[in-house]
Amino acid sequence: MKIAVFSDVHGNLKALKAVLEQIRTKNADITIFLGDIFQRGNEETECLELLKASDIVCLKGNCELYTAYGVDVDPDVEYLREYYDNVRSRLTDEQMQFIMEMPLFYELGSNGHKIHFSHFLFSDIEAAYPYLQLSSLKDGVFDKTCESEYVKKYDLAVIGHSHRNFVQGNVVSVSATGLEGASYLIIEDNEDGISFEHIELDID
Repeated sequence: MKIAVFSDVHGNLKALKAVLEQIRTKNADITIFLGDIFQRGNEETECLELLKASDIVCLKGNCELYTAYGVDVDPDVEYLREYYDNVRSRLTDEQMQFIMEMPLFYELGSNGHKIHFSHFLFSDIEAAYPYLQLSSLKDGVFDKTCESEYVKKYDLAVIGHSHRNFVQGNVVSVSATGLEGASYLIIEDNEDGISFEHIELDID
């Protein structure tokens, strides 16, 4: 099985079109978007509509949580209240329903392997804000979570959110599609094992 993964579009329609076009040439069996349609760019609704029309799995990121439920779910982003209130006021009922129905994670089982996809690692999936904070990458909490039973039970756990590529144990992160230094991920899952490659996103 070949799996394509990208994340963090952040309102960059040109980049979204480019990554979808490049992924099509890879003949992936499934394409997964790890979330964050909104914030930073100025074509968020166009990106949302393109994702809605694409035959791919779309997961919630923190930006979708703020859009669906407001910034009160995360006390660290009070400064974004006006932005997300404006986004919410512009979305149609159909668009909001799509965002609300985006799942938090996706799992694939293939060739005896189990792969987990989410925007970031979870601190508490039942919480209003379920993800670890980005500060967890520096204070040791992320490292500890990588060693937890919840992560270790997967052959691969694929995340975005940090806007950079890295590999830690069985956790692989892909950088932001909509920002500088973007890449997407191609995963090959076969009987011999799982391999993956970060591919730089070339935007003309």
